[in-house]
Amino acid sequence: MEKPKARHYRYLFGPVRSRRLGVSLGVDLMPHKTCTLDCVYCECGKTTRKTLVRKEYIPTLDIMDELDDLLSSAPDLDYVTFSGAGEPTLHSGIGEMIAFLKRDHPRYPVALLTNGTLFHNPRVRDEISDADRVIASLDGATSGVFKKVNRPHSALRVTEMIQGLVDFRQAFSHQFFIEIFIVPGLNDSDSELSALKSALGRIQPDGVHLNTLDRPGTEPWVKPAGDTALKKIANALGGAGLIRFHPKGRHKKVAGDIGDIQLIETLLRRPCTAEDVAAIFDINTQMAQDRMERLVADGLAQKKRMPRGTFYFMQKNAHVCKTG
Repeated sequence: MEKPKARHYRYLFGPVRSRRLGVSLGVDLMPHKTCTLDCVYCECGKTTRKTLVRKEYIPTLDIMDELDDLLSSAPDLDYVTFSGAGEPTLHSGIGEMIAFLKRDHPRYPVALLTNGTLFHNPRVRDEISDADRVIASLDGATSGVFKKVNRPHSALRVTEMIQGLVDFRQAFSHQFFIEIFIVPGLNDSDSELSALKSALGRIQPDGVHLNTLDRPGTEPWVKPAGDTALKKIANALGGAGLIRFHPKGRHKKVAGDIGDIQLIETLLRRPCTAEDVAAIFDINTQMAQDRMERLVADGLAQKKRMPRGTFYFMQKNAHVCKTG
């Protein structure tokens, strides 16, 4: 198997060890933190451009060129995943990019991680209909909780969002999952769980995943839910699954080196431990930690101790090469 060409990719990241998708090559379609929501738990930080406007934020052809360049070397991946530091369905070219992958690189399943807020739009539902797996978020089923947890664009309504998920499920023939991020004290009350269970009954996804804080989130007061609480919530929702991190799982490596820009853009999209970075870039853990400690010393990055280890993430005011 050939290794990918030594090229810096602006819109691709990873591959990362995903708790949901195995070894996943990320595709970031949006300028950093351009989103329909400003979730209190988001690992990418506070939304700086909250919008419902769909357009070609980054040239579609540029993204497809990078995908073609990397995938032509036949890396060993479980998924190519549209995700990143913004809401991917805001990009008007997402349907064209999915069609390109299906036509030119059919060996790779396509996944979409989305907040699901635009599924009320029939055009969005049609554009993503060829994805192999869609994972959409639903953190609250009542207006009050939706606003507290997700801090949506003022024109968004949770009832409209849920109906969009229902409509998508009815037409979508591939794998469709709902993910619920539990923020203790906000969306774990009996009444909210009852409303969520009712919404899930209408949506009828293939499965429901519970998530909670693993990396540093936007708001420092957000804390992870404990295992006991998550199991209780899972039962209340009718048997949801728990997303767990498996650090010793199988890992396929694509990159074999790391530059400062690559590291910075990775940390902008998701906080990482030294072990995470070592696995992504196929370097030893000490080298990864030294690189990230240098970013901390230069004032570009911060670090925070979490249950799974020390996570490094970029300072909000760090001036680095970004797109969009």
